[in-house]
Amino acid sequence: MKTDTVYRGIRYIGVVLIFVSLAWAFYKGAGPGTHPGGPSFSRAVGFYTDGKYEEALQYYETSIRENPDFIHAKRGKARTLMQLGRDREALEAFNEVLERDPDSAVSFANRGILQDRMGLYPQAIADYDKAIKMDPKLGEGLDWFTRLLQDRKEKPQTLTDRLQTLRTTRRGTNDRAMP
Repeated sequence: MKTDTVYRGIRYIGVVLIFVSLAWAFYKGAGPGTHPGGPSFSRAVGFYTDGKYEEALQYYETSIRENPDFIHAKRGKARTLMQLGRDREALEAFNEVLERDPDSAVSFANRGILQDRMGLYPQAIADYDKAIKMDPKLGEGLDWFTRLLQDRKEKPQTLTDRLQTLRTTRRGTNDRAMP
């Protein structure tokens, strides 16, 4: 058997496999059965990823109206409200998400970040602590690959570091406040 014939056969098989995988991806990614959030949810995620939070919020709300039990759209709405600086609304949204899904470590972490930003430090400490106990990896922060994908040059403060800072600060404040 000639080497050219073998390479041609391998190339042919490779091209066929590429087309089959593309067809399968298209089949799985198209249509209303893709996920319960529907096309509105997909658009919301795209806008959120692009930093277009007003548009993302509109599509998250549409997805929630169309699919009231789809928790991922509710989480997305809460995160988007937080990005928009609508802190009270975001806090209410996170509270609703956690009532419906109390096992979501990521939602506890996000609500903790929001409460931290709002100056609600005891609540933030409790949520950070709960999130890290539920999923210790959350305390480690973003890995190098995620930072690369998000184009973050420097490593941000981890949840564990922030929790320690808040605890230290709270102890110092409590120590000074006592006579």
